[in-house]
Amino acid sequence: MTDNNALAIYNQFDQLQRAASALQKSGFFPDVKSEAQAIVKVMAGAELGLPPFAAMSGIHIIQGKPVLGANVLATLVKNDPRYDYRVKQCDDKACIIEWFESGALRGQAGFTMAEAQSAGLTSKDNWKKYPSDMLFARAISRGARRFAPGIFGGSPVYTPDEMGVEVDEDGAVVIEAEVKPVNGSAQPIPEIREPEVIMAELGFDVEPPANGKMGLESAMSVKNSKGEAYGGLDTDTLSFMANSINKKLKMTDLPQEKRDTYEYKRDAIAVILASRQPA
Repeated sequence: MTDNNALAIYNQFDQLQRAASALQKSGFFPDVKSEAQAIVKVMAGAELGLPPFAAMSGIHIIQGKPVLGANVLATLVKNDPRYDYRVKQCDDKACIIEWFESGALRGQAGFTMAEAQSAGLTSKDNWKKYPSDMLFARAISRGARRFAPGIFGGSPVYTPDEMGVEVDEDGAVVIEAEVKPVNGSAQPIPEIREPEVIMAELGFDVEPPANGKMGLESAMSVKNSKGEAYGGLDTDTLSFMANSINKKLKMTDLPQEKRDTYEYKRDAIAVILASRQPA
C-alpha cells in the first residue's frame, strides 16, 4: 500500500466512520463491542482494498494483530496485479502453494499434517473435519507473509486458526453466542449447523432444478453460515462471496458433496446479482 493511498483513506475517514457505525449498530457482528472497534476494522479493510461489509465480516483484530480468513487472504492475493499463487498439492497430508510475482515464480510455501501434529493442532475439531481446508489456510497465510508482503503494507497477517481462534470449514471465525439470563435462567447457546442442514430444513435440494434454472425467490432464501438470507446482503458482499466460492471450486480434491453445495450457493448468488442489473 502506498503512502498516497493511505492518505486518501484517512481523508475518507468521515465516510468510513459512518459506515462502521451503521454496521456496528446493526447487531449482525457480535464480535464488535463498540463503534471504535468497528472503525478499526473498516479502516484496516480500506487499507487492504476491502469494502466496509467485507472488512467487518472478514477481519478480526486479535492480540493487536490483523487476522483474516483464508478466503480473504486468497482473494487479496488474486486481486493484486503483482502477485499470484498456484496450488501444487492440497490434500489431507499437505498443502503446497507456488508463489509468483510479476509472472515469475518466486518460491513455494506450504504446511503439512506432520507440522500440524507437532504444533498440537490435529486434536482440534476443525482439523479433524476439514484437514485439507485447514492446511490450505496455513499454507496461504505463510506464503502471503513470505512472498506477497506488499499487499499488507509490511504488517504480518495471520489466519484465525494461527491465533488460536476456532474457525469453520470456510475459515470464518466462529463467534460463540452470548448467554443472557432470562428470569434468572441462562438461555442455551444456539446450535451451529452445516449449510447443508439449513438448506434441507428450508426444503432445498443440493441438486439443481429440473429446468436447470433457479428462481429468484429460492435464491434469495438461501442462507449463509451466519443465518443471513442472501436476498438481504448487498451486491459487494455477494460478489465477494461468489469470488471465494469460485476459489473453492477450483480445488481438485474438493469432495463432491461440498462441490454440489458450493455450486448451489454460487448459482443462487448469480441469480440475485442478475436480478439487480438495470433493465
